[in-house]
Amino acid sequence: MTLRHLRIFQTVCRHMSITRAAEELYLSQPSVSLAISELEKKYDLRLFDRIGKKLYLTPAGEDLLGYVQSITAQIDEMEQHLRSGARRSVLKIGASMTVGGCLVPECARRFSALYPEIRAEVTIDRTGVIEQMVLNNALDIGFAEGLPDAPQLIITPFAEDELAAVCSPDSPLLNGPALTCRDLAELPLLLREKGSGTRAVVDSLMGVQEITLKPLWESLSTLALIEGVRKGLGVSILPLRMIDEYLNKGLLAVLPVTGIQLKRKFFRLQHRNKVLNEAAESWAELMASCANDDKAFSQEEVL
Repeated sequence: MTLRHLRIFQTVCRHMSITRAAEELYLSQPSVSLAISELEKKYDLRLFDRIGKKLYLTPAGEDLLGYVQSITAQIDEMEQHLRSGARRSVLKIGASMTVGGCLVPECARRFSALYPEIRAEVTIDRTGVIEQMVLNNALDIGFAEGLPDAPQLIITPFAEDELAAVCSPDSPLLNGPALTCRDLAELPLLLREKGSGTRAVVDSLMGVQEITLKPLWESLSTLALIEGVRKGLGVSILPLRMIDEYLNKGLLAVLPVTGIQLKRKFFRLQHRNKVLNEAAESWAELMASCANDDKAFSQEEVL
């Protein structure tokens, strides 16, 4: 197996077409087909299902693609670095919406003071997006509240977090008994969207009790959920770190819920084949430090 085989395989995966891959690579179709066949023969597995005139990645092909994307990205990075002759001065950080909103601003401020010569580029998105970017080597390191299961990742907890069911301070629910999970599920729920770390935790905790949630709202924006709750449109389940200011000002109230522990961890995500430099390790240490510093929490909404 050579780098040429990997490049050809990656290009075929991008187009899901031997013909289009051959055109992009300026190769003949037989040459592209031969490279794929050689890979399949070497590892004694099938990388594509050929159904009609279409190609479909097999599970083995999906596994190989994950490694190939990481390998080729690192090679591209190496070549660019060596050709420029310049010292690497960019650190690429990713964070999920909650972690990004709570910890990244203060962490970035502290990091900038320690490493003024390094440009820290930050991507804040859903947990699944950050996970995939780390897998593809588009990020040096990621931080999320969800727990990915990709075997190519080293996943390390670095902080604890807590969620809370919240309602309007005028809600009559506050005058009643503590709610059970089933009580909560029957209320009009305003929740984060599927694919977010917060929603994954909520669905998982409810799933243990065989409860399927059917939210009234699903939103990418925590601020939209907060405003909906404030106006009495429903109940939400949100990270305490994100709503602390609203609770202190009496704009939201916490609903007592029994039978469920709304706690989770924040995780550091690193590709197993990625060697982190001093700057990346320092950023990770600062994230843990910020998580333990109440003054570091930002109440700004990440849209």
